Formats: sequence, C-alpha cells, structure tokens
Amino acid sequence: MMKKNMKKSVVTMMVLGMTLTGAAGVFAGTQLEKISAYLNHGISFNVDGAAYTPTDGNGKKLATITYNNSTYLPVRALADALHVPVTYDGAKKQVIIGQTNNNPSALTNVTYTAAQKEAIQKAFAQFDGFETAYAPQQMTAGDMFKSVAAGDGVSFIFNHMKVDVSPRDYSDGYTSKEVKLSNGVSAKWYTPSDIGMLTFKLDDRYVTLSSPDHKLSQAQLQQVAVSVQKVKGDNDQGVTAFENVNYSKQQLDNIRKSFAQFDGFTTAYAPQHMVAGDAFKSVGAGGDGVNFVFNRMNVAVSPRDYSFSYDGNTVKLPNGVSAKWYTPDKTDMLTFKLDDRYVTLSSPNNQLTHIQLEQMAVAVQKVK
Repeated sequence: MMKKNMKKSVVTMMVLGMTLTGAAGVFAGTQLEKISAYLNHGISFNVDGAAYTPTDGNGKKLATITYNNSTYLPVRALADALHVPVTYDGAKKQVIIGQTNNNPSALTNVTYTAAQKEAIQKAFAQFDGFETAYAPQQMTAGDMFKSVAAGDGVSFIFNHMKVDVSPRDYSDGYTSKEVKLSNGVSAKWYTPSDIGMLTFKLDDRYVTLSSPDHKLSQAQLQQVAVSVQKVKGDNDQGVTAFENVNYSKQQLDNIRKSFAQFDGFTTAYAPQHMVAGDAFKSVGAGGDGVNFVFNRMNVAVSPRDYSFSYDGNTVKLPNGVSAKWYTPDKTDMLTFKLDDRYVTLSSPNNQLTHIQLEQMAVAVQKVK
C-alpha cells in the first residue's frame, strides 16, 4: 500500500514538469506564462532501491527543474520507471495519467492480412526446430503493424513497439526486475541500453517486447505481452476472433463487490475478452467464488480446484499456461490456476469450441 501511495504522489508532482513530446505548436497557446527557472543537475533518483537516470525519447539525460522553491520532475521518464502510463491529448490539451477506460489497457486486435500471415509463417520456417509460428494478437490502440523479419529470431515491427521471438534468452547477464504479467506468467525487465526490455518464456522460446521510440509505458507493454500466442494452422490462421469486454463503471463496481464478499479473496479478476458476437450479462458471488455469465460462456473464479477428482485432458493454453479439460456432467469445463485462484470456463449452450474457450482463458486478468 505504501508503494502504491508513493507512486500516486510522485505522479502528482511529475505532471507539472511533464515534457510533452509530439505536441507541435504547444507553445502557441494562450494559457502560457513565461517564468525564470533552473535546471537542477544536483538531484539524483532512486526507484525501488536502485539508482535511476531519467532520459528522453532519444536517450538524452533529463534534469529536474527548480522554480519558486519547488522541484518539478520529468513525468514521462518517471512514469515509465513506476509502470504508470501517461499520455497527452493534444486536442483537449490534457495530460492523462493512468488508464483512460474501463479495461486494464486500451488494446486493439492486430488483424493480419493473408500476405502478412504468410510472411510470419515463412520467417519462423527459416529456423530448424523453431518453425511453429507465434505472433502478438493485440497492440495498443493507435499503433500499427509494419513488418516481420527473421534474424537471430523473428522480429515484429510496429510503429511504437517491437516484439522479438527467439530460442535464446538474451536477458542473461543483465540486472533485471521480475514482474508478474496479468495472466500470472513471470517476466522480467532489463535495460541493455537506453531501452527497457520485457522478456518472458513462452513454451520453447523467449518473447521480448520493447518500445524503441519510448511511446509505450512498461504497463502497456506488459498488457500486450499476454497476447503473444501460437498462430494456428492453415484452416485456422491466427487466434479466435474476439473483442474487448467493455465493462461499465457499474459493472466494474459489481465485480469488485462480488469478490469483496470473500475474506482473503478480495482481489478482483475478470475476463477482458469474449468471442466476437458474445455479450456480458451479469456477475455474482455464489458458493465460494465469483461467476461471470455471458450469452455463450460462463467464467467461474474460485479459491478451490473442483477438477481434481475428475479424469481430464491436460492442454497448454496459447500463453503456455497448463490447463485441464474435464466433464463433470454434460458440459466440458476448462480449469487452470491463476495466481492464488482457479479459473473455470465453459459454454453451457455448447456454442463455443474448446479452441475458442482456450483462447478466452488467456484474457482472464486482474482488474486494475
């Protein structure tokens, strides 16, 4: 709690000192007042117990500004260090700190063309024993996929993001900080140069995400990371067509209240995607867990594993997490462990396939 409060306090101070990159013509506004201030090179930074040097998008060292006995910090650089997304809306002349919508991150699907899918398959096919293709299925809203190429591994280039899939872990030898992705997978941040790298193991390979132009925060890259998945075969290219679940404020309040009814189980989790054409109907606390009801899907989050006494079939989800299919009655259930709880997905009306439910399982994440 102390760390969270510190993060909020620091960001509050930083906002006045924010360097607004990409805001052409910002100095032509009528609300600006000329002042006399000083670059203060005598202040150093320590973030989470480690020395930190804030830099701009070109890697140039940034200094604090001292004005009228107050010190103003470079908000974008420190927001990245604290894993707090920060953006600037030029049209509204508004600094945006944290998330701007009800989803944990503003993501959009990456819709690969047939030619792009073929290029992805060919890039992986150049490596013996590494032919199975993997690709990011989501990107931050407003980003765009540009190209894919084979090097030491396979690199996906977006306007604001780079995703490398390699048989080797290039983070070895660097000081790193371990984090948990929203799907429970362990990952680590390391900085071989001036660009932060997020690396995690996915099946038999390592995935590394970065934002070379520093446009994406660490929190945004961590959200995109969970969407890197195995590309299906010729008859099922890419992942299942899905869409974001855009919970209203009232629905988010109901989700949190449902989890709050259980001592020691109060942290809220929720599916962030659904199969295209589905719709969220309700959430409620029942038995010893929380149940999400969609038109075509049920998602139960519980502290207990109800599959243990049933025979089943173990599968790997697209993000590498182990899960189990079992059938207690006429409805197949998919169960997997996520942090300190068990998530179970099913399609009571049998309108969703096993593949579709496995894809949706990856989207169950902690609510921010």
